[in-house]
Amino acid sequence: MTLSLIVLLTVAAVYAGMKFGFQDAYLKSQLKSANAESADVFKSVTAEEQKQIFNFYSQLSNIHSLLDTRGKGILYLDLLEKNTLKTVTYSNIGVIVADKEVNVDLDGRASSYGAIVQQMDLYKKMPGVKDVKLSGARVGGQAADGVLFSMKIIVNR
Repeated sequence: MTLSLIVLLTVAAVYAGMKFGFQDAYLKSQLKSANAESADVFKSVTAEEQKQIFNFYSQLSNIHSLLDTRGKGILYLDLLEKNTLKTVTYSNIGVIVADKEVNVDLDGRASSYGAIVQQMDLYKKMPGVKDVKLSGARVGGQAADGVLFSMKIIVNR
């Protein structure tokens, strides 16, 4: 019983000390000095500097939002790289990121028509791929050119 009373009084004393000694005296004085410092800094910045800071922040915000939307296409290029046959090369890659899907347009060269079919099959087996369409294929001008092709890959986001 007396031990409980001692613990209760100790807890009450610690609480009162924290409340009145630390919070009221120390924290509130620190808050007042921090507010005074920030007001002094705000007064020291001219209107022209405020405009420059605002413009800089706007540029950073625009870059951030641009990277959020455009940067996602890079993930799909990495998947393409890992799933491309050695007999297939690309001369043009276009990535269009939409709300629900990503369209990847590819122009390239393959060693044969069979390599194009194998490549399309690999892409169809990739996770999240909705469809793979061959837009066109033709034999290049010289035998070393192989088969030139265009295809579109539609990936779910």
